[in-house]
Amino acid sequence: MKKLVEHLSSMQFTTGILVVLMFWFAWGILLAESDALRDGFRIMNSFLAPAWFSGPASLSSLLKFWFVGLCLVMAVLGINLIFCSWTKILKLMRSRQAASRLVMLIIHMVFGIVALGHFGSFVLGYRYENTKLQEGQSITLPQGYAVTVNKIHFEGDVKQLHQRPRDARPGAFNPEASFCEVALTRDENPVSQGRAYFLRPFTWKDIQVTLKRFTPPKGIKGVDGKARKPGVMLIISRNPVKMVVFILFPVMIAGIGIYMLMTWRTRPNDK
Repeated sequence: MKKLVEHLSSMQFTTGILVVLMFWFAWGILLAESDALRDGFRIMNSFLAPAWFSGPASLSSLLKFWFVGLCLVMAVLGINLIFCSWTKILKLMRSRQAASRLVMLIIHMVFGIVALGHFGSFVLGYRYENTKLQEGQSITLPQGYAVTVNKIHFEGDVKQLHQRPRDARPGAFNPEASFCEVALTRDENPVSQGRAYFLRPFTWKDIQVTLKRFTPPKGIKGVDGKARKPGVMLIISRNPVKMVVFILFPVMIAGIGIYMLMTWRTRPNDK
């Protein structure tokens, strides 16, 4: 039993898992470049994990195998993390100079929480990709929430919206001045409101509204003769573990830096 624990907590075992993980990600990159599987990766980016295995967004068998394999490799890495942390706790209790080992133990624990947080983002909350709304329209969310687009402000040439994004002329619109105002309600009671810009989403707690793009207006003019406004394409998501990951990830990076400073040894000059 002791030899098994030593093997599961050894650096050689960790290195082997990381090598397998690296090749697994490299295989995933090759799969993503395949025309036959590219839509499957778009589905993985647009829906949460439960929808990948059932319903209209179900993935192909190969992508399911890749994702399950990735989860298994990460589970083995988690086992290695547990045994490695337990070994460090035992050494910490026996050592007088335990400061550096304590920092490394904290790094291990934070890494485990961050990894669990990333996995939780695949299965917890919800995500509505490519939601097209016009000014005044709403979308109903779980738990009685709803998002309403109160105002759309597009500063640029509306004709460019009829082209594909890759074919749009540079400078056709001003992304810094273009936005949509959204209101969040729950059971028809106001909760919050604000603006969503490109790369600056509207957030309230763990609910996020991201402005993905503007959509061309339906028709040139309305009944009143006024020019119609363009619509918006939004990504509306709720990730209950997002803040935990965002807070702990820089803590982990800072801990690695502190550990390097504590364990750095300058090489004596050769005489």
